[in-house]
Amino acid sequence: MALASHNWQLNEQVCLPKGLAAVRGGVFILYHPVTPSLEVALREAKAYLEMRRHFESMAVLIWLGQPFPPPPAEVRAAFGAAFTAGPKVTAVAWVVDSEHSLGASVVHSVSMQMFTGTSQVRLFRDPFEAASWISSIEGTEAELILDGLDTLDRAQPEP
Repeated sequence: MALASHNWQLNEQVCLPKGLAAVRGGVFILYHPVTPSLEVALREAKAYLEMRRHFESMAVLIWLGQPFPPPPAEVRAAFGAAFTAGPKVTAVAWVVDSEHSLGASVVHSVSMQMFTGTSQVRLFRDPFEAASWISSIEGTEAELILDGLDTLDRAQPEP
């Protein structure tokens, strides 16, 4: 799948600002190397709400570089409102880049606040396993999902 350097033009005619989020098939992908600010969360939440024009339901994959500090209540609320009002969330895969079991517990708690009523939520340490699991639910090829993560990673500014 060829990607334009300035946007992500997909068959569904979904176009998002570079580095904000990625959509591959019916999967909405977020990349958070650090805890997102309220400004970033509001932009990503707005993008998810815009998906209503294209999808009745979507799976969500979130790569989380650091589970600490957890997102503040305002950030969780912004995401929660968007995931409730946007396309129905069929499944959520979190990729948590942490070896601490406490980190997984924190992510699970945050997830329950952001994705109320979503029955299929799983945490992964490996993005390949997460993409494969989402692929088995959504039907989007795992390679495309990984491409979305890679595109978001490359769009991040260098430290």
